[in-house]
Amino acid sequence: MSGSSNFETRESSQLGMLGRDYRGVHFELLCDTGDRVRAGVAVMRDARRPDILFTAPAAGRVARVVRGARRKLVALQIEVDASCEVAELAAPAGQDQAAQRAFMLASGSWASLRTRPFGNIPDPATQPAAVLITAIESEPMAPPVAPVIDAFAAEFSAAVTMLARISSAPLFICHAPEYRPAFDAASGARCKAFTGGAAAGLPGRHIQALCPIGLAGAEVWHIGYQETIALGHLLLHGRPWAQRIVALAGDAVLRPRCLAVTPGAALGELLEGELQDGSQPILVGGNLDRQPLATEPAFLGASQRLLKVIRAVAEPAADDIGALDMGALIPGDWLEANGPPGIYAVPLMRALQLGDVERARELGALELVEEDVAALSRACVSNSNYGLLLRQVLDQLESSY
Repeated sequence: MSGSSNFETRESSQLGMLGRDYRGVHFELLCDTGDRVRAGVAVMRDARRPDILFTAPAAGRVARVVRGARRKLVALQIEVDASCEVAELAAPAGQDQAAQRAFMLASGSWASLRTRPFGNIPDPATQPAAVLITAIESEPMAPPVAPVIDAFAAEFSAAVTMLARISSAPLFICHAPEYRPAFDAASGARCKAFTGGAAAGLPGRHIQALCPIGLAGAEVWHIGYQETIALGHLLLHGRPWAQRIVALAGDAVLRPRCLAVTPGAALGELLEGELQDGSQPILVGGNLDRQPLATEPAFLGASQRLLKVIRAVAEPAADDIGALDMGALIPGDWLEANGPPGIYAVPLMRALQLGDVERARELGALELVEEDVAALSRACVSNSNYGLLLRQVLDQLESSY
């Protein structure tokens, strides 16, 4: 098997499947606290779309189910037991669209796909206008893409071939100019290089360039490169990929580097012995997902690839980062430079602050999710949380779709 030996491995005795990683899902548990589960076996499904399954990333015992307001799922926690069995999954017998989708649904891989607009898991009964693989990073300190894909080249290529078959829409691989991933050309996938700093790694940037959603009601699907590798691992080896590659970074980290870790690993275990003595750090999951280190339950998010740990004096606390303060919005080139490419940043910011749903839609809000406007929240002197404002607009638009 290729890949994992290229990275230092860090095991975790606890893992969590986080409800916040899958917006719009009404979780139905298929297990109870105390049950022993195999890696790759479905432990939850979407009650409204029961074909969409969520499988255990590792074997063990269901230790706890954490719920929040209105019994919304916060986390399903599993105590890892490597001695437990791993579910085996046969590759699809046919090459038709239905067989490919059935495999992705049964294996839990379908839940790795996301839509634009809205950032949901796509409905298996729908068809996209395009499918995009994001093989480029938006976080400067995240693991470099090229070594990870090259370490799992066979898995990545196998998944590209499958993703090209799940619809009749074009499949694009979005990458940096200096690195074009290898794949089977017979798949028909098309490559597109993107430049322009951190924004070059955002799916919203790719969609705006390759398949603008606009007002036509089209839907685009996208998937990350490590999720693509995980799909290929299932295809080639018949069992889940038991690792994800993440980077440790930040001024509170003793030895910044990349690690191969258990999906959903407990953050406290990942960071044990990794932080400088006497520091009072906060955890920053990159520029897009910030939380205090003590937040419970604290587990690696499904798409989180960066654990940037900084001293508390370096940045404001998480409660301050999300504050809404409708102060002055001062236009300037620096705001436009931090905005989503191809979208007028200042008019969009005004529309979001005012809650002007139709104006935000006209300006391209349907192509965006929270990560696309994170830079605006950091750059704007008003201290507005444009991710939260955008989501409020998207929720209104989605209710009328």
